[in-house]
Amino acid sequence: MKWIRLLLVVVVVFLAWWAWQRLFVSDETRIRLQLAGMTRAVEQANLLKLEGAIASDYTDDYGLDKSTLLGAVHSYRQQHEGLFIHLSDVDIELQPDHQKAKAVFIAKVIARPKEGGETQLISDRFRLFFRKTDQGWKLYRSESPELKFN
Repeated sequence: MKWIRLLLVVVVVFLAWWAWQRLFVSDETRIRLQLAGMTRAVEQANLLKLEGAIASDYTDDYGLDKSTLLGAVHSYRQQHEGLFIHLSDVDIELQPDHQKAKAVFIAKVIARPKEGGETQLISDRFRLFFRKTDQGWKLYRSESPELKFN
């Protein structure tokens, strides 16, 4: 009898969590969570988690596609042991149909080279474009800091 009650409680909690996620979490919050997850994935060198956040048709202004972007992140992480990323001034704009979004922010990266040397501080502005899919929001395009920003 206790198992049935426990199972019932678990089902009710799961349904409440599912309803909360579907009804009360905005698309902007989902994109912010996606950005935070992608940042953590790069900091922790978790390419599998990062790969899941990027659309298969990803492109950028440097000519990178999804696989070469992941390779570049892997190469950078191989050269640096300590890595910290801070995103500031994050502005997210959703298109009226809520199927695409743009995130503009300043990324500050602090990295320590593995072979020693001085810690590097890089600060640039980025514009990322996301598309809503059945698996959540996916990054499908990024623009370089040299581009004009509104």
